[in-house]
Amino acid sequence: MLESSLFGEHRQYVAIAPLAGLSLSKAAELAPGLVVRPFSAGELSTHWPESRGLLPRSFGREPDRNCVLEFRQDLDVGGAPHDAGAEIADAVSALRLTTSAALAAGPVLFETLDGRPFGIQAVLPIAATQPPGEPSRLDAFRTPIAVEVLAALGDADGDPELAEALDRWELSLFQNEPFRGEQLRAALSALLGETWPMRCSVLLGEDAATREELHGHLVALAAGEPAGATSADASRRAFVAVLRSRDRAELVHDLDRELLGLSRRTVVRAAAV
Repeated sequence: MLESSLFGEHRQYVAIAPLAGLSLSKAAELAPGLVVRPFSAGELSTHWPESRGLLPRSFGREPDRNCVLEFRQDLDVGGAPHDAGAEIADAVSALRLTTSAALAAGPVLFETLDGRPFGIQAVLPIAATQPPGEPSRLDAFRTPIAVEVLAALGDADGDPELAEALDRWELSLFQNEPFRGEQLRAALSALLGETWPMRCSVLLGEDAATREELHGHLVALAAGEPAGATSADASRRAFVAVLRSRDRAELVHDLDRELLGLSRRTVVRAAAV
């Protein structure tokens, strides 16, 4: 191992961030090199005896505080790893969207290089802060959706409106009224345009009655009323559907076609997550 580390052509970088607010039965790969998996007792304290004081409260002792995000990368000798903090933060956003969990990572991530301690760095604040709410579970149904959502988050780099909408949605998780409602209104407007109550109702509603009921909640939100449970959850599901479509402009165009009584040209997978 030592000779391989000193003279080999490749090195292995690993970053591990504890999770709070999520449970799972088995490991799940969210992207190449990025896995959410159960925590193994002692895996951190072996390298970092001080790690107990750096973990979330009750970590390793509660079902929803017993898993980690692990980011692995093979490096050429002299190469620098990708920004593990950004990778972890994107994974947290994807899991929050997919599971509706009150989820946080960190507050720090632990780095190893070739199996030996390499460093400790802070997780980005938006990912390291646990929002109010309930824990949730990553199961076999939600995992492939989380994979799609995480892959699609990269699209935001080339879509400023989508990036703004995602930022506002995630910030809304930490705010009380009236600021929570303001953030959701701005997020949905950036995501779906000025007619977002109608477009969102068509996007998420499977029949006329469901669409009419949802539209009533969203119109109330648009009028300045506080965000209720129905409109807040519809906001989250709308983001999941838009991200899974991978073409926001085309999706909006198809929603308008349906509002005009024309057939939608693409299938939208607005999963009931």
